[in-house]
Amino acid sequence: MKKILFVCTGNTCRSPMAAVIFNSFAAQKGLDYVAESAGVAAIGDRPASDNAIKAVAEIGLDLSAHRTRFLPSLNLNDYDLFIGLNDEHVEIMRSMGIPDDMLRVLHRAPNVDDIYDLRQGIVDPYGGDINAYRKCRDEITGAVKLLITTL
Repeated sequence: MKKILFVCTGNTCRSPMAAVIFNSFAAQKGLDYVAESAGVAAIGDRPASDNAIKAVAEIGLDLSAHRTRFLPSLNLNDYDLFIGLNDEHVEIMRSMGIPDDMLRVLHRAPNVDDIYDLRQGIVDPYGGDINAYRKCRDEITGAVKLLITTL
């Protein structure tokens, strides 16, 4: 089974939502992939944010057991693909020696928000209300659907 690592900043919002959404789609489609998540600035052993947990629960997914993971503390050789939630995350991973052919940015899908701004990564909802997290969840869902077509 191939392993994907979604990477954001604090590993409390975007990357955990991306991993659980990806794993749901991968299971439905019978893909030989499993996703995990980490953060480039994750602190301690913290849960996903309350609004991230609520936003994915609304679509039948569970983040209640999630705990933050700091990217540099992981064995990077365990992963086949690294997906940053924006360009800065990819640049940090590149600086850690991850080869370009194993790096991608999770870009917003064209049917979500501004179809003319396809290069933008997923906007961080941290500190926002539940509607900000729903918007983020929906952007991630659209982006993951596109990602799966490229695997």
